[in-house]
Formats: sequence, C-alpha cells, structure tokens
Amino acid sequence: MTAVLQKGFGLIEILIVLVIVGVVTGLVLRQYMSSTVKTIEQFQQNKPIGFGKVAADQATLSTVRTALDLYRAQHERFPADKAAVLALLAGPPRFQCPGNDFEYDPATGAVRLLIQDPSRC
Repeated sequence: MTAVLQKGFGLIEILIVLVIVGVVTGLVLRQYMSSTVKTIEQFQQNKPIGFGKVAADQATLSTVRTALDLYRAQHERFPADKAAVLALLAGPPRFQCPGNDFEYDPATGAVRLLIQDPSRC
C-alpha cells in the first residue's frame, strides 16, 4: 500500500478561511465605525468648531482695532460712533458666529465681541 499525500489546500479549506477572514473583518470594521461615530459625537459636544469661529471673530475684531488705531493716529481722537468705525472699513465685518457683532465705546476706543463664548456659536 502506498499512501498518497496531498499537497496544497482544497477548495473547502480555502472557503472556510475566507469566511473566517470575512467575519473577523466585519467585526473589526463594526468596532471601528462605532468608535468613529462616538468620536464625532464627542467633538460635537465639545464644540471645537465654536472655538474656531470665536477665534476667527477675534481676528476680524483685530482688523477693526487696527483701523481705529490708524484713525486715532491721524486725527488724535477716536471716531464718534460705531457707524463712523464701520465707514473706516472696506466692508462690513463678517463674523463667523451667527448673530455676532461688536460693541464700540467712543470715549476709550474699546471694541469687544458680543459673543465670546464658543458654546454659543
């Protein structure tokens, strides 16, 4: 009697391995997608976009302050009101936070944002 040795894998073995790999891949992707959704929800709760919008609004306000400083250097006083400040700018300031604007104090030339809290953006 001679024993016949088979070399290589049969079709059934290959199919079993493919099914196992498919199941493991599905479980890994499911876990990955679940953690990605949780991360996105956490980002939305922390409002990092709000921080970016407030930072952009502060940069816009910095432009307004620069225009005020230039006006004061030329006229040795601050503009009389907010309308005069807006006239110094090339266009109205575009704030990123909905409803944001600035307050102006003509006595001191101080300007500040109405919305400074990132959670309100």
